[in-house]
Amino acid sequence: MRWSVPDEARMAAEAASWAPPDFKRQLAQHSRRLMQGVSDAAAAETGTRDAAAHRAAAARGARSLAEAIHRHTAFDDVVYQAGGIVHEFALALPPQGGTAPDVSKTARFLGYPAEPFAAPEILAAAPLPATTARERYDAAVTLSTRLLAWIWKAAGGDASSVTQYPASKGPYAVRE
Repeated sequence: MRWSVPDEARMAAEAASWAPPDFKRQLAQHSRRLMQGVSDAAAAETGTRDAAAHRAAAARGARSLAEAIHRHTAFDDVVYQAGGIVHEFALALPPQGGTAPDVSKTARFLGYPAEPFAAPEILAAAPLPATTARERYDAAVTLSTRLLAWIWKAAGGDASSVTQYPASKGPYAVRE
């Protein structure tokens, strides 16, 4: 079972809501491209990779996006690629069981780790609670958010806002 494209789009919107403020503004300004990136990544999916490969692809994507921002790539393109990172985590943490939960309610961001700017490979591989479909959804949102913050910091942006949401004090209700 996989998350639906609308579920993945919600993941992207929720992850963007927790991104550092300047990056969050760019993600919101180009939200159609973010959603198109999710949709196109889902459409191109072959289903041949395992969870570890999806997490590794998300980490590679984060490194690539930080470099793209450094090269002054148009944010339209950067945001589009960010949608692919969310898709990778959605596939790494698919719902289990017969029915995906109603993700329009009670989503949680689990917070930033003690070392929020560790290598993206470390961030992407972090074990999070993922027993239920709800926990798997929250983990995908959290891991996506953590990589968005890493991207922004690695690209030279201000990501100091991560200190407001430590994992040790989470989970946090998703913001509108």
